[in-house]
Amino acid sequence: MKTQLLATYLICGLAMTLAVPSFAAAAGACAGKARCEETRAFVADMSNFRVSKSGRYRVLTATINFRNKTGKPLVLGYVSDSGVALDERGNRYVVANPQAVRGMGVVTGSSFDPKFVLAPGEAADTRFELVWDPGREIVGVTYELDLAVREINEVAENQYKLGVEHAVHFSQLAEGGAASAVATAASPATAAPATAGSAGVAPDPCGGSPSCYNAGAFTAEIAQLSATAMGNGARHHSIAINIRFRNVSNAPIVLGYKSGSSAAIDNFGNRYYWGRAGTHDTSVKGIGFVSGRTADTQFQLQPGQSRNATFNLIRYEARAPIGNAWGYDVVIDELEILPGQQVRTARENSLNFQNLTARSFAGAAVPGLPVAADAVPSDTQEIANDVIGLFNKLKRK
Repeated sequence: MKTQLLATYLICGLAMTLAVPSFAAAAGACAGKARCEETRAFVADMSNFRVSKSGRYRVLTATINFRNKTGKPLVLGYVSDSGVALDERGNRYVVANPQAVRGMGVVTGSSFDPKFVLAPGEAADTRFELVWDPGREIVGVTYELDLAVREINEVAENQYKLGVEHAVHFSQLAEGGAASAVATAASPATAAPATAGSAGVAPDPCGGSPSCYNAGAFTAEIAQLSATAMGNGARHHSIAINIRFRNVSNAPIVLGYKSGSSAAIDNFGNRYYWGRAGTHDTSVKGIGFVSGRTADTQFQLQPGQSRNATFNLIRYEARAPIGNAWGYDVVIDELEILPGQQVRTARENSLNFQNLTARSFAGAAVPGLPVAADAVPSDTQEIANDVIGLFNKLKRK
């Protein structure tokens, strides 16, 4: 009897010992990362966290990279009203509306948008903006963020139902974001979509450049950033960002700019927008707009082809200090042209760039613009005139 009990204890102990490495392996994707959460289906890594001001409001902007851990396509959606952040003083920031969520569809009750699809091993960024009106309250400096993400399961072709809901929590957040993510713009490049039969890590089409974003089917590389003061007394400040888009897939793609999604934050926390709230977004040149149920499909790229587009942003009634480095966010949709010339958004890509300065970027030449790796361009007047024209147009409305 004693021999049987001893054998039982040994077997149980061996089973518990074997279980420990299994648990450790499951949590290994977030090892050494302070702002990382892992579930059985995905890894959520906070790649950037910024604090800024917009009028009387304080705004938290969180860029989260989701990576599919499973061996099949994974569809995720943000659960409406679940995004809440608290600072150390108990002040509450919320995701105010669906427009504050970029890159991922929203789940509201039994309705949902299944546009955020990750292939096995694939990763993509999402962006969440949370706001709070401080009034006369004292503002905190460290934050905790909670949100819920739900799986959306495909039961038949283009037919889905809601699946498991996951609570995601990030703590010890502060201005500047995640120490584990050095080059946030290039973070998806290290987790390129896996392909059948592929071995090892897929090559990075961005070549490790921090001014380049790998969205999987295409890359977006900053070619030039120009800063300009305008208006009477130069009281308005603007930036123009020229981006080269390149098709790195083996099939034609159609891209569109999601109207109202272009925003920048300088190194002092000042926010730059595409224009004034309530006006029509005309801030982008060279690429079509996607707004509501309308989409302009003019920006089409064949495999290997590249084209440029310019994104203009304005900071009205600017007060010192004026920034000299910017973080930039924009949403680019991958469009699908259906029979009958119907168009739908096949995928929404939230692009994020950090630590951009006013200069031309090496290796990203723009036709007609100079390339000087560390110098401010000398012929930015044309871009400045475009921005001034945009401002005057908005002012008349």
